[in-house]
Amino acid sequence: MANTSDPRVVAALGAAVKQIEGAIADTERGVDRILGLVELLMERADKDAYLKLEGIMEACSFQDLAGQKLRKIERLLEHLQTKTLITVPGGLDVARAQATAAERDVHPAASSPGLSQEQVDRLLKGG
Repeated sequence: MANTSDPRVVAALGAAVKQIEGAIADTERGVDRILGLVELLMERADKDAYLKLEGIMEACSFQDLAGQKLRKIERLLEHLQTKTLITVPGGLDVARAQATAAERDVHPAASSPGLSQEQVDRLLKGG
């Protein structure tokens, strides 16, 4: 088991949190671009094409679900980092780390609009 007062552990946890934040941001940007292009195509699409484009939009729901899972992992890593920082003399600001984690718990989807309930229901019904 790793020594929790080891600064390398703190650094590794911090790096993991940054990687997850980056993955969430990259995924959000990619899906936003896809959805924007699909919306443009839908304006000119016939009924058949419109339905296929709507399917692409629904398929992009993976981003919302993946983002939720990644945020849970991120909060866990931040919690572990906070616990580790408590044992490191002169460590990072624990109160700030806890406030950041608490803010994410209160507003977990603030950075992404996600799917409407209607879209989720349609996906679950397979249509």
